[in-house]
Amino acid sequence: MNLDFNSTQSTRYLQVYDYYKELITAGRLMPGTKMPSIRRCAVQLGLSRTTIETAYLCLAADGYIISRPQSGYYVTDRTVTASPRTANHKTSMVPETKIVYNFTSNNVDADSFDFNLWRRYIKSTLRQDGRMLTYGEPQGEYELREVICRYVTSKRNAVCRPENIVIGAGSQALLNILCPLIKERRTVCFRDTRFAQGMVIFEDYGFDVERERENASVLYMTPSHMTSLGDVMSVEKRLALLKECAVHDRLIIEDDYDNEFRYFSKPIPCLQGLAGGENVVYLSTFSKLLLPSIRLSFMILPDSLLPLYGQKKALYNQTASKSEQLALCQFLRDGHLDSQIRKLKRLYASKAKTLSTLLEETFGAQAQVYMGESVFLVHLKLKCDLTSDELCDRAAANGILVFPIHKTGKKNESYAHIALSCCEVPVEKFPDAVRLIQKILPVRD
Repeated sequence: MNLDFNSTQSTRYLQVYDYYKELITAGRLMPGTKMPSIRRCAVQLGLSRTTIETAYLCLAADGYIISRPQSGYYVTDRTVTASPRTANHKTSMVPETKIVYNFTSNNVDADSFDFNLWRRYIKSTLRQDGRMLTYGEPQGEYELREVICRYVTSKRNAVCRPENIVIGAGSQALLNILCPLIKERRTVCFRDTRFAQGMVIFEDYGFDVERERENASVLYMTPSHMTSLGDVMSVEKRLALLKECAVHDRLIIEDDYDNEFRYFSKPIPCLQGLAGGENVVYLSTFSKLLLPSIRLSFMILPDSLLPLYGQKKALYNQTASKSEQLALCQFLRDGHLDSQIRKLKRLYASKAKTLSTLLEETFGAQAQVYMGESVFLVHLKLKCDLTSDELCDRAAANGILVFPIHKTGKKNESYAHIALSCCEVPVEKFPDAVRLIQKILPVRD
């Protein structure tokens, strides 16, 4: 459904009502899904909050969504009979498409991790009976913070002490600690708007999620992981961003996700280090290097936020497993992380080369294929009459997920630009996956 707010056939709030009703009844908004906040929806659609609120109230009155105090609106899970207002609109449930090949997954390859080695470290930790009888430190085990401090200062040029590091079970847990510390800033801009899990945390704490960074006092950046936005941010752009934020008193939250996975160059120094540890909150995780199920992430707070955090930290329980923290600490001390990174680079680089070769052989001169800066990413620029988003939607409808890349090409050149992450899909399934791409993508001469 297309929204046309210049149309005189329907009022604006009814257009918004019909738009979300169609998404819900078609199954594209699943039960339990949180609706965009009224303020965020108003910004995205360019309408007043009163218009959006009226539409939401109508949806709630007809049973499509429900309001939860201090949280927002959520899609209901009960069957709803169409109201008289929309009885003339025919909708049908669309069966969920089974995803056969997921080239957007953050999961890891089955051969990427030495389970036997990790089991030894876990068993060794569990033999420390006395330590297992106590709760973990709210900020994270100090010895692990010491090891992480040495790692990020040597590998990422970060500027910190163990006292600056906070450990948690994933980025969301850490953002739940951070948001109350910076609540006076009120507005945040996400460089990559696909990180809905992070955006909802800020919304829950009352932040306005802005589309343009000029209107925000907090910038959430992923300079080393910019899949749908183009290349990894260069040093020049990082320095320019830091200068701009210093002038306008903007706080940067740097999510340094995937910083280790560079193919053609060494990792670029993090924003936190380039800023001397000031005015940047640094986030990173070990989930991609080890296993997604090992929920260990860490945050580096600037010194300016430490006094306030010190007043509050005793009120937060540690969300990361103490046994996994101690196991990871010894794992890092014994030097296994560097060997694990080298193993992952070899594995994913080999898979990416195999996938690139298959795409080149299949599409030939009709496409441009090249490996991305990240070792696991392959780019496919295919001449066709669809946009990147339309091409991805068509692929998803046929059971294959790929990334759309939003970069402007040469003038008068029509192509769709997508990227494929080779992490989860096994190599032996690449040929069938490429044939499916060839089948569903409308290639032109």
